[in-house]
Amino acid sequence: MLSAMNRETQHRKKDPTRLYRRLLEAAAMIAGRDGIAALSLNAVASEASVSKGGLLHHFPNKQALIFALFHRLLAIMEQAIVELMAADNIAYGRFTRAYLRYLSDPNLTDTHESRQLMVLSLAMPDEPVLRQCWRDWILNHLAQGDELDNSHIGTLVRYSADGIWLSELTEGRTMSVSHRRSLVNDLTKMTLPTFSI
Repeated sequence: MLSAMNRETQHRKKDPTRLYRRLLEAAAMIAGRDGIAALSLNAVASEASVSKGGLLHHFPNKQALIFALFHRLLAIMEQAIVELMAADNIAYGRFTRAYLRYLSDPNLTDTHESRQLMVLSLAMPDEPVLRQCWRDWILNHLAQGDELDNSHIGTLVRYSADGIWLSELTEGRTMSVSHRRSLVNDLTKMTLPTFSI
């Protein structure tokens, strides 16, 4: 009869995709709970109940793990923004409006993914791979965007959305519900074809 460890080892060999996801979930848990500094290969292996060798098969170093985690979180954000864009019947400024709606959703800051994304975003100055990944994602959307998305107003609205999201994650909610709603409404109006300075 196989021991529990041997059964687990055989199961992992048969399903490397499942193990990969489990390792990323463990990394996400650590990053969201303890911050990027705590995201060591040993900590992730321990959190996932996997040998360090099993982890190294998928992630040869900490940078590869951080990149994969960021890419996973960016994919979650991408899916949500694409869905918001598809539901928007106004073409003009669609990407910027979806970006604003996603990051200013009051429920977003309560999600584990948002906390993880914030931790990784704050790590960007020290992680050039993350900066490049984020830059590529934004530039890809802007290349497909329209005049508003590529204007100074579009940039202002997206930077404001970043500020609302990051402020609430790091400082908690500092605006009243009505103040926040008015701010998001005014920013949304700036993305519409009828807006003029």
